[in-house]
Amino acid sequence: INRRYLWGLTICADEVYACMMLNDGFFVSLAMRISELAGRNILISWLVRWSMCPEDQLGYDPTMRRVPDTGGADVGVNTNDNPVDGIRYTIDCYDDKTKKKIKYVTKRTIAPADTLLGRHTRCFVATRYSGSGTGSSGEEVVIKDVWLPATDPSFECQRNEIKLLRKIRDTFEQDTPDHIYPKLIVGGHVRLNQKNRSMIDTTDAIFNAAGVDRIDPPSDSDTDSAWNQQLLRAHRRIVMSPVGHSIKTVQNEAELIIVLAEAMQCYSSILSKCGILHRDISTNNILVVRDGENKIPRGLLIDFDIAVEVDMRIRSTCPSISGTMPYMSIANILYLDTPRTALDDWESLLYVVCWLATVGITSSHHVSDAEWENKQIKYWHIGSSGEIADAKRTHMHSSVNFQSIIVDKFREQYKLLPRFAIALHKALFGNSNCPGACLDDDDDGNMYTDCPSDPLVKRGAYVDEIVADLEIVLDEFKCKAQAALKA
Repeated sequence: INRRYLWGLTICADEVYACMMLNDGFFVSLAMRISELAGRNILISWLVRWSMCPEDQLGYDPTMRRVPDTGGADVGVNTNDNPVDGIRYTIDCYDDKTKKKIKYVTKRTIAPADTLLGRHTRCFVATRYSGSGTGSSGEEVVIKDVWLPATDPSFECQRNEIKLLRKIRDTFEQDTPDHIYPKLIVGGHVRLNQKNRSMIDTTDAIFNAAGVDRIDPPSDSDTDSAWNQQLLRAHRRIVMSPVGHSIKTVQNEAELIIVLAEAMQCYSSILSKCGILHRDISTNNILVVRDGENKIPRGLLIDFDIAVEVDMRIRSTCPSISGTMPYMSIANILYLDTPRTALDDWESLLYVVCWLATVGITSSHHVSDAEWENKQIKYWHIGSSGEIADAKRTHMHSSVNFQSIIVDKFREQYKLLPRFAIALHKALFGNSNCPGACLDDDDDGNMYTDCPSDPLVKRGAYVDEIVADLEIVLDEFKCKAQAALKA
């Protein structure tokens, strides 16, 4: 957990290889034959170097220190928020705007970096370090640690989660909403002290410490590249509140509807007041927040990694592929040449509802292989992008298709979720100006009016009207869910 990169050794017969594992590649040295003197000498030089070099050159993160002998039952790693080990860390978090560093002590790890390649996103629940031993105090916060691709040394690209969260915080501090939202406390790049100077932690810093220059990878994927041709990635940390739990911790369908409704209320507020389009509504990005054991849960929308700022009047962005399978909108999957709007995210919400109602809303639910074979919803994440989009077009095209293919396969114990899904579908795909999801027979549009025949393109002219209908559905079913909990 406290590594920026990893070293390893592999042995095959009499050949030994040194391996370096980074975000975008697994690099292997030339073979060291231990049956030969020259090979043994090279291996020994590697071992001596590793035994004498600073810890950060072994891949350890000097800004993240393991706290010894902590133990305890309230710390650990598990995606369902149940602790499984006793490892804690102190973490330095630097704010790019205030230029101040704050130290925190982790209480548990809620998202480990469990893949070799990629962003290596890790999330911890922590409290502020009190200044002595392992003591900490204050409210619990979430620390998000991530290695994101960067375009230039300034890192001021449009897709900057810290920048967007800062805008959300500043906006809502002036105009406090009645919903919860991800409140930024600290946000900035991880800074290292190397050679008596402070520097931003990037993949460049890793290569420089190894005495090698990083080179940008070739734009042509078919071109052979050298081992040091890697993406420029910047190491960032975000501290925010409140602390949420997996959406799978809801206790029943009424709680799920309330959580989803509050998360989308947050979504709409951020879009209308901050001009930020989220673009990744999924089960991972909606959390459950509870103030007490018997309190009605609240919904929290998180993860603005791929969110973008949009024109406050138009509230749309250029076509691009974003989101999480199987919740991506059809336009996103197909990369349709039409602006991305709030309707793409609302469509993702519908897919979240359908998916959870099919597989089960809690972590204790399980769908057997035999059951899964009979559910057409499996084609939302199996096959090529074209095949997935075609399946969704068919399933969403009419109320009859949606009912018989998707809703009738929901778990039998759910009573509210089928009605909720049908109402969302009607608002999203049943608008009289752009009904359905499949292409008309005249798929090139009307040659006299130049109107698009694809309802997913045509609906771009009716975004406000459709969103208003969707918000009415959300309010209605949130009230029904609250009444069900009180009954």
